[in-house]
Amino acid sequence: MDWLQFLQIICVPAFGWLFYRVGELNKDLSNFKVKVAEQSVSHAQKYALKEDIQRIENKLDDLRNLVIEEIKKK
Repeated sequence: MDWLQFLQIICVPAFGWLFYRVGELNKDLSNFKVKVAEQSVSHAQKYALKEDIQRIENKLDDLRNLVIEEIKKK
């Protein structure tokens, strides 16, 4: 198996999946921002709830772990 086949079979799908997953997390974060903004307006809150902050931290941790796993695979 030469390098070109390796890239076509292994690396291209892996990078495609990685970009898909990052886009999905980005969409999730955008929806979350809208939800928090709506809660702030409807409840006259100035700050995000503790659960909301925890959710963002968990998403960032998931993203960080995903990137670390992809780097380790190389």
